[in-house]
Amino acid sequence: MDEVIALDGGRAFGLLTRAQGTPKGRAVVLFNAGLIHRMGPLRLHVHLARRLAAQGLDVVRFDMPRIGDAPAGTHADAESVVREVLDTVQAMTGARGFIVGGICSAADQGWRTALADTRVDGVLLLDGMAVQGTWFRAGQLKLMLARSPLRWPGMLLRLLRPKPDDAPGINDFRDWSTHGQFLEQAGQLLGRGVKILAFYTGGVSYYLLHPRQIDATFGRHRRDRRLEVEFWPQIDHILFSASDRARVIDRISTWAVAS
Repeated sequence: MDEVIALDGGRAFGLLTRAQGTPKGRAVVLFNAGLIHRMGPLRLHVHLARRLAAQGLDVVRFDMPRIGDAPAGTHADAESVVREVLDTVQAMTGARGFIVGGICSAADQGWRTALADTRVDGVLLLDGMAVQGTWFRAGQLKLMLARSPLRWPGMLLRLLRPKPDDAPGINDFRDWSTHGQFLEQAGQLLGRGVKILAFYTGGVSYYLLHPRQIDATFGRHRRDRRLEVEFWPQIDHILFSASDRARVIDRISTWAVAS
């Protein structure tokens, strides 16, 4: 049974799925993203929470204030909200370490949380940050060549046309560090012993098209044994297929228990 955790004086709450059997002394905090609340896309977080709880991990699903239809609450910033979540879960479960993250903007929140709180020893990044650059262009070219030659001129024109200065970019929708900052932050987390699972789907083709982009994103840290990367371009961003969700849950649960 899930337990309701009251937070922020009752203005917010999370759902705790307690570890079964012998608890491992770790908790997983899954944040919401966009217009999807704590259950996750197509109940992904619900099924993932039950799988992880069966493997001895406490799991909390939490709606961040101002994300989707979650109310603003009284906290001054996201960092203080998350600190209350971790403090409360630690008091209730005795967890000594935390895995944090989720999909899309929840991955971004997990990254920031790991940097701010040393209790975090694992980060789950589902469609997190990736730099574009040359390899993204290579991916665009590959897509173009796979289409009918009759469409190549129009596609090439769109590819080469400069964007207006006021055109929205990826950073207008995602809270990412600069690439240099990201590399420095990755080194800080990995050096602290934090395990990272970076999972990329085909649903973010507007910024990720080629696996070498992931290599470029993590730079020299790509070879660190504490960083595990999956690129599954055949599945979509919200994991619409039940079989895709099952595969992703299997992969995450294997990593979470072993990390």
